[in-house]
Amino acid sequence: MFLSVLAVLWTLASEPEDCRADFVPPPTGCSRAPTESGGLMSALFALLPAPECFDLNGDGVVSSADLIVAVRNSEGEASPTPWLGTATETPTPTVTATPTPTFTPSCTPTRTVTPTPSRTPTETPTPTITPTPPICPQNASAALEVSLENGADFPGSAAIVRGELLFPSCQAGPELADRYAGSVGPNRWLRFDGLAPGTWVHHLVVSSPTTGQIQHSQSLLVAGPSANRVSWRLFANVFVVTTAADDAGADMSLRAALERANRSAGPTLVRFDDDLFPPGQTVVFGLRSALPPLAAGRVTLDGRDLFGTPGLRVIDANGGPFPALAIRSAHNHVIGVTLRNVGGADRDVLSIAGEAAYGNIVEHCLIEGSATGDAVGVDDRAGRDFAAGANWIRHSIIRGGNDKGIKVTRAAYLRAEENWVLHNGNGGIQATLGGRAFVRDNLIEHNEGASAQNGIAINGADPSRPHEPAWVFAEGNLVRHNAGAGLLVRAHSAAAVGRNVFMSNARDGARVQAVPGAGSPALRADRNGFVCNRASGFVVEADSSVDLGGGPFGGLGKNVFAWNGQGLDRRNLLFLGSGGLFARGNHWERCTGTDACSIAAIAEDIGGNSNQVVVEPAFPLVANDPPRIVAVRPAVAPAGAIVRVFGSGFAMATNPDACTRSATCTSGTCVFVNEVPAPIEAASPTVLFIRMPFTCFAPVRLEVRTAAGSDQIEYCVAPGSR
Repeated sequence: MFLSVLAVLWTLASEPEDCRADFVPPPTGCSRAPTESGGLMSALFALLPAPECFDLNGDGVVSSADLIVAVRNSEGEASPTPWLGTATETPTPTVTATPTPTFTPSCTPTRTVTPTPSRTPTETPTPTITPTPPICPQNASAALEVSLENGADFPGSAAIVRGELLFPSCQAGPELADRYAGSVGPNRWLRFDGLAPGTWVHHLVVSSPTTGQIQHSQSLLVAGPSANRVSWRLFANVFVVTTAADDAGADMSLRAALERANRSAGPTLVRFDDDLFPPGQTVVFGLRSALPPLAAGRVTLDGRDLFGTPGLRVIDANGGPFPALAIRSAHNHVIGVTLRNVGGADRDVLSIAGEAAYGNIVEHCLIEGSATGDAVGVDDRAGRDFAAGANWIRHSIIRGGNDKGIKVTRAAYLRAEENWVLHNGNGGIQATLGGRAFVRDNLIEHNEGASAQNGIAINGADPSRPHEPAWVFAEGNLVRHNAGAGLLVRAHSAAAVGRNVFMSNARDGARVQAVPGAGSPALRADRNGFVCNRASGFVVEADSSVDLGGGPFGGLGKNVFAWNGQGLDRRNLLFLGSGGLFARGNHWERCTGTDACSIAAIAEDIGGNSNQVVVEPAFPLVANDPPRIVAVRPAVAPAGAIVRVFGSGFAMATNPDACTRSATCTSGTCVFVNEVPAPIEAASPTVLFIRMPFTCFAPVRLEVRTAAGSDQIEYCVAPGSR
């Protein structure tokens, strides 16, 4: 039954427009739920229960909590026998926990810290972009609204806000302002009109209460009918770091500031002195021993400099056997720091652990360089759900972990969004030992160097809680050039993956692997691309609960299987089980016409027990229908950033040109932004990954063209509050 719940949760996670177009309501009545007779394989062929059956914990709503109940109550094959997989457990140190990093490719500082990671990154080259900003369109005026988000908690609060244009995104006339200033109080927005579009730095100086709060941030302002928004948070306590020395008695070291923050009632801000640490200059805070963990809760550690640039305040563990930073409490915010250079004893660079650690946000950070552990570890029931209780890693760069880039274990919750996860020795992102992860819009590539070098891995239950599987929701990720599989689902695990592309990985695009004595995995995959992988596109090793489309768990299909196995036959899908596999409604390399194909027409696409795979209807790579754009993420983007275009009817190439990256129209589909060609990084019939050819400045026309037609959408609209 638990994949029935997965089906609904996955549908709820999709854009509403897409849901209405694709979702078919299940039959009514709860009597058709899977029975006890046949184990998980019987559930594969059972009918989907009705929505009223999904509220398994009786709280009146369908949420991730119901999935856990469903898994515990399912007739799964998990065994008390300790799991014998290859992933290693991350021990929880007494003062250290499992870390979580953040940073986005689009937010790389203008002057980047050059630490020494455990391996030298060979980062993906950014395609050539328009060198000169275009002329701003007529009336291209940007509006900005600024507020104090918790001003009501501080009656009489007041602050001076100001900003300057750092980098214009279009050539504006003198009528548009390149700076603003004003005073803002609680419970209102302060609006500035007539601003030039571009990257701005925003400043806050709080005059009441007189805590010494000063902060800086960057954002991209775009013209248009909607106002851009920046919201600042007020703090009851502010501690200002004034020395890079690691001395608790110094006035004031980072260590001393964190110790004082732990003794204070929040919300508390720890910031760095703007005069002593000038903008654009790297400052290294070398540690002699572990910093005090964030233990009080509601502490913000803000490492951005006077220009709002992240990453130049570097917390360096100096190779010590302790994390660069540990979080053990709730609602902390770590922004704009670099964490690096952790030594042995399986310590992670960033560690978040324990039931008290939930609702934490780590963003715009660079996290790198562990000798034996992970770059980011989230452990021991940290987090409560995928909403306000999640531990959230976003807009960050995670690289150089000796083991995983990001690992979540032991019933902890993680949201990883819009990160660049690369060059980690033993894989990109992993949920294992009962960990739970929501993984969206990440670039996961070039993870290599050990034995389990997969892009995304879901790797089994906690041996002490064998009926709590590891599970992952993954959407909008580009997973490529990893030394293992793009996706590995093994042992007692559950996964729902949709609108991802797994391409050019050294082994399989995806592999589902049962482990004797440790249970069988379950997976639903919709609208993904499994293309150009060296071994196989998708491998199901044995009977498992897998729905690749048209099965009883609401699978939509619409996956594409092409150009895998280096041109060998029967490598796009390999089924080694005997009980049956649903793979209806997908696109196949060898379906070369314009109409649906029979099993005979795609016989060379499927290996193993192909007669046990249900594939019809099977669809060609060449789209019959004109393209349709449903959504675009992110809402605005600078030049060179990856933009995801979701929809349908995006044509694949009819030759291995589909494996080529960063080439205009390489997939049989062309994308233009205001008639400027956008390089295509990866494609499937339902999602395109493009590089933004110029920096957003105002609403523009994003158009997708194929031989069957075209569709367009207004893009680059102010996204509101950040």
